[in-house]
Amino acid sequence: MREAAVGYGMALLATVIWSGNFVVARAVADMIPPWQCNFWRWAVAFVVCLPFAWRHIRRDEPLLRRHWRYVSLMALLGVSLMNTFFYKAGQTTPSLNMALIAPTAPVIILLLSRIIYGEPISPRRLAGMCVVMAGIVVLVSRGDWQRLAGLRFAGGDLWSLGGALSFGLYSLFMRSRPAGLSTLGFCATTFGLGSLFCLPAVLAEMAFLPPVDWSREVVIGILYAGVGCSFVSFSLWTRAIAGIGPVRAGIVYYSLPLYAALAAWLVLGEAVTAAQAVGGLLIVGGIVTATLQTHRTPS
Repeated sequence: MREAAVGYGMALLATVIWSGNFVVARAVADMIPPWQCNFWRWAVAFVVCLPFAWRHIRRDEPLLRRHWRYVSLMALLGVSLMNTFFYKAGQTTPSLNMALIAPTAPVIILLLSRIIYGEPISPRRLAGMCVVMAGIVVLVSRGDWQRLAGLRFAGGDLWSLGGALSFGLYSLFMRSRPAGLSTLGFCATTFGLGSLFCLPAVLAEMAFLPPVDWSREVVIGILYAGVGCSFVSFSLWTRAIAGIGPVRAGIVYYSLPLYAALAAWLVLGEAVTAAQAVGGLLIVGGIVTATLQTHRTPS
C-alpha cells in the first residue's frame, strides 16, 4: 500500500508540474519555433541531469549498449516527438481542441495494454474513466454544450493526436525498461539522445525561419520546461510507472486539465468558473473510482 501511495503521489506531482507547460506554451508560441523550443528544453534538462546521473550512466553502460534500440525508441517517443507535436499543434489548433485531445493518452495506454499485454479492463476502471471523461467535457466546454456542438477539428489536431500517441506509447513501453537500469541513467541518456534526434529539424528551422527572439519570457519558459517539466517530471513519472504501472499512472494524468486551469488562474489571472469546479470534482472522483481497490475481509 505504501509503495502504491508513493507511486500515485509521484504521478500526481509530475502531472501538476506538466500542467504549467500549457502556460509556457501560450507565452512563447510566437517567439520560438516548436523544434527549437523542444530542443532547448531537453538540452537544459540534460545539462541539469548529467551531474546527478553521470555515475549511474557509467555503471549502466553495458545495459545501455545492450538495449540501445529500446533506449533510442524511448528517446524518440518521449523526448524528440511528444512535446514537439504539441508545440506544433498549438500554432493552428484552438485551445478547446487541444484540451479535448491531450487527455486521450491514458485511453491509448489502456487500449494498448489490453491489446499488447492482455491487461483486463475492469468495470470499476471503465466506470472511473467514463466519469473522468465527463469531467473533462464539462471542464473544457465550460458548461456550454453549444461550444462542443460547434467544434471543428483543424489540421493541427493531428499533431495533438500524434503527441498523445507518443506519450501513450512511451508510458506503455516504460514497463519493459531493462531490469537494473537506473532511473537517472535512463533519463539522462534519453534526454541526450532525444535532443540529438531533434537537431536536423532544428537546423532546418534555423535556416528557413526568422531567428528566435530570446526575450525574458522565452528564457524563463525554456528553464521551467527544461528543469521542471522535463528533468523533475520525467524522473517522477518513470518511478511512478515502475511502482503502479502505466495504466494507473495514466489515469492520474487525466487530472492535468484541472491543474492547467488552476495554473492559468494563478499566472494569467483567469477566473475559475462553476463549470471548471464541477469538471474538476468529476475528474478527481473518477480517478478515485478507477484507482482505489476494494479490499475484502476474509470470512
